[in-house]
Amino acid sequence: MNGSWKRLVALALPVLAGMGALVFAAGDPDVQILQVDPAGCTWVEARAGVSFGHNDTKHQAMAQAISEARAKAIEGFLGVKVQDRFMNFQQESSLKGQVGLTESLLRVTQLGRILKEVVIGHGPRDAGECAGCRYAAHIRACIVPLADHSDKGFKVDVSLNRTRFVDGDEGLIQVMATRDAYLYIYSVDVDWNAAMLFPNDFVADNHVKAGQALIFPSEDLKKRGVRVKARLPAGATVSAEMIRVIASKEPLPPALIDPAAKDETQKGTRSTSESLGTGTFLNLMHKLQATQTEWVEDAQAFTIYKK
Repeated sequence: MNGSWKRLVALALPVLAGMGALVFAAGDPDVQILQVDPAGCTWVEARAGVSFGHNDTKHQAMAQAISEARAKAIEGFLGVKVQDRFMNFQQESSLKGQVGLTESLLRVTQLGRILKEVVIGHGPRDAGECAGCRYAAHIRACIVPLADHSDKGFKVDVSLNRTRFVDGDEGLIQVMATRDAYLYIYSVDVDWNAAMLFPNDFVADNHVKAGQALIFPSEDLKKRGVRVKARLPAGATVSAEMIRVIASKEPLPPALIDPAAKDETQKGTRSTSESLGTGTFLNLMHKLQATQTEWVEDAQAFTIYKK
């Protein structure tokens, strides 16, 4: 297997109609709390923007603006300040000093989760007399607060050997849980499309002891030719990606852990490379939210650059 971290095909998401705003969140005109979805989450509309200079790519700016809008939506709904894990796209980028590609909503999974999302629009906007100097994003996200777990000490942590990759670089993922757990590792792009990296056809045993570090790929797997490489999407010069890990106290069925599985016909499917589709990780979150199994998650953002 040559697992690659790729930004997958982005398909169009339908714009939700008929959602009247109920209230502005904490006086922020950029955030509106909307109606409750039948799935139990609450729809929140948010707008955000970042500075957009000549040295920035549209993908950079889009990722940052959407990340900021997601963070605003969660902040507005939960009434908290999202803590960022800062990471800049480029040292020389005019985006430096902004939110950075932190995927700050990914770091707020201890507070709430996004189960559904619609990107209403995004693109360059004028800032005063400066044409196209601001990149704006407008989203609707359906959010649920994190349910109280019986085990407050159950946590999982994921880290990468680096957060900045050049196209073709090999990656190394380390995961550690505070309790005996079953681990599931995913590569997720800015559109929430997911590829399950672990477990896979080469290593099916995903159970780890508390405090035991899982390294993927292991030295044994590398001897067997298994590599995880950072790959840019075709035609891109920079890409915003993330690694997400789920830890559960009980093994999860394949139909649930596969982000692309939407019906019983896919029950026995295990993804070893890519799971195509729009928002497949949100599909997984939605299914997990409905289970009674205790689980936790963590995430790490990274970027890929052209050689």
